Amino acid sequence: MGRAIALALAREGAHIVCADLKPEAAPHSFEEDKHIPTHDAISNNGGVAEFRKCDMGKPEEIYELRFHKIDILINNAGLWLPLRDFVEETDDMWDRMMGINGKGTAVSMRQTIKQFLKQPIDPISGSRGRIVNIASSAGIVAVAREATYGASKAAISMLTRNAALDHAKDYINVNAVCPGVVRTALSSTNFQDPKIISEMKKGTPWPRLGEPKDIANVVVFLCTDEAVWVTGQNIAVDGGFTVGIPL
Repeated sequence: MGRAIALALAREGAHIVCADLKPEAAPHSFEEDKHIPTHDAISNNGGVAEFRKCDMGKPEEIYELRFHKIDILINNAGLWLPLRDFVEETDDMWDRMMGINGKGTAVSMRQTIKQFLKQPIDPISGSRGRIVNIASSAGIVAVAREATYGASKAAISMLTRNAALDHAKDYINVNAVCPGVVRTALSSTNFQDPKIISEMKKGTPWPRLGEPKDIANVVVFLCTDEAVWVTGQNIAVDGGFTVGIPL
């Protein structure tokens, strides 16, 4: 999902910094060109991109990501663990999930907002900067066997609203996209199980499951001048998953 978002923003002229654990794409991802690191894929197509090592579970590494100017922050890094009943989850799982999905997102947002406040308001867009957090439809409706994951994503959704409320006066846009079932490396174990795929399709009204580009398209919109009056929103991009169960 992060790769699709980075490529889509680069096509619109953004200079991209890919901050991740490592430059290589996950070996179990579905992209045909996954052997090419995202920042290289962007550069090979005439864009501007670089890679920086960052573990979202380690705030000190986020603090080291310093920039003289930043226009857009996409908080896409996250942790998901295989499905299990809540009683089978552990304290370590809770700490890791909340540390990466919750605290990591909060730290990167604060650091970015501090930089935004040093920058003038863009005379064309009327914004100082945009933040788009990747939350989840699992943070909107309960999904069986995803208790801690859902709680961490619900935290991101509310954090998005609170930060947007605090910093609307500063001309800073903060929004979140809440994906439904999307075929990514993170969820690859689900997409390797025909029974799980069948169940996921039953819960998604749209006739197909999601692809990373579905999320990237909405993220790009939220970063455009046309979306400058949109802030504090959690936009479900889920094929109708959060609307209800289809017949």
